[in-house]
Amino acid sequence: MTDTIGDGGAAARGRLRTDLFGWQQDRPLVAADRVPQLRAQLESALAELGDDLDAAATATGRRQLLVTKTRLDRLACDGWALDPAPFEHTRANVRGTLAHKVFERELERREGDGPPTVVAVAAAWRELAAWKPGDPRSVSAWLNACPRDEADHLRTEVALLLDTFREVWPDLPSAAVELRTERRLDVTVAGGRVRLQGTLDLLVDSRRRDDRARALVVDFKTGMPRSDHDRAEVRFYALLTALATGRLPFRWATFYVTEGRPEVEDLHDATLDATVRRVVDAVRQAARLAAVRDGLAAPRLQGGVWCRGCLRQDDCDEADRARAAYAARFADG
Repeated sequence: MTDTIGDGGAAARGRLRTDLFGWQQDRPLVAADRVPQLRAQLESALAELGDDLDAAATATGRRQLLVTKTRLDRLACDGWALDPAPFEHTRANVRGTLAHKVFERELERREGDGPPTVVAVAAAWRELAAWKPGDPRSVSAWLNACPRDEADHLRTEVALLLDTFREVWPDLPSAAVELRTERRLDVTVAGGRVRLQGTLDLLVDSRRRDDRARALVVDFKTGMPRSDHDRAEVRFYALLTALATGRLPFRWATFYVTEGRPEVEDLHDATLDATVRRVVDAVRQAARLAAVRDGLAAPRLQGGVWCRGCLRQDDCDEADRARAAYAARFADG
């Protein structure tokens, strides 16, 4: 990754150094007990669930509830959480997965120019295609079954994404920062009954250790921006980073590759406090769903764009109402 692409690329890299990486900007001071406070808030709120949490954890068969970005998404509606449509790889999903693998390889190569884009994309394709070829649900199976013309078109699209990424992404001094790609984080709380889990696209970790927040969490997106959804997702990763490493990030961001721009949030106590509450809401929902399955409570239903990912959508009054409201907005427009 070099600064040889041209004035436009150099200007874009300069903006990212400032807007995303905060180069030459002061990092915020943080209290030594701030991360323990976040954990204590989470533990205290989960303890209030009492027997409901025990019942929900026991119902999993593992005696442990798993909270991921997917579970947090499904807070929108109990019906979606109870009966999600089975996951299937789509072209858009595979395009994103392949692009992430290409970016991962690009970021791990810290010195000199990388291979031509077509070569880099082909290498990532081969790696993913060989991952789990015998699993029909895997991205490997999807890639291996992809018709040649479609595969060529998909590789071309990802090569264009890599060209965009290379044009705007600046070199980062390895003496100052460590780049960690696809880092999986696990945090257990509530005596092991709840596990928070996520995989960071990129953690830019400062090599300096002092009383300032210095890490940066970056989530790459290759599709259309979904600002509220994307922001909630990267906030969860920021909280995970703090709890798993014991250090607060100074900033977290979604980087939209097709636009070459970041959407950033700086460290703010209220934002992390709200994210803790959202995690607790996910556990509270899991406890409620355990009661629903036992016939002791009714699900809380709400229609929306997520209905298309729910097996209940054809027999759900809330989904019908959401579709009617959506159609009415377009009719009025």
